[in-house]
Amino acid sequence: MITDSDVWGIVKDRLGLADNSLQPLITTYISEIEWRIKHYCNINILPDTLLFVWASMVIDVVRVELPNVDEIDDTVGGQASNVKVGDTSVGGGGSGGGLTNTSKAVIDQVVFDYRADLHHYRRITWGRSR
Repeated sequence: MITDSDVWGIVKDRLGLADNSLQPLITTYISEIEWRIKHYCNINILPDTLLFVWASMVIDVVRVELPNVDEIDDTVGGQASNVKVGDTSVGGGGSGGGLTNTSKAVIDQVVFDYRADLHHYRRITWGRSR
């Protein structure tokens, strides 16, 4: 069974983060994406085969949500002027910026963008009679 710490390790490596200073913040995205995957797929436990999909989704969200954090900005080319996921676009920049307020829209778009990867795991349930 995959865990948040498995995903954190991949995210940290792929983003080239030198330390764990962003771990508490990124862990919130890891948890939310986990919930979104479970909700979309209608499953309670994520299979091991979704590890890299989960990590990639988190990386996409983090790059859009935290473009003004130097460690993240460096992963999109350093001088990125724009980061785009789906139809949501956020201007990049160096230090001195704050967090964006687009979390729900960005996360919804990321789930939508990864639906081809998630569709195989989706379980359909029929409505219960009342």
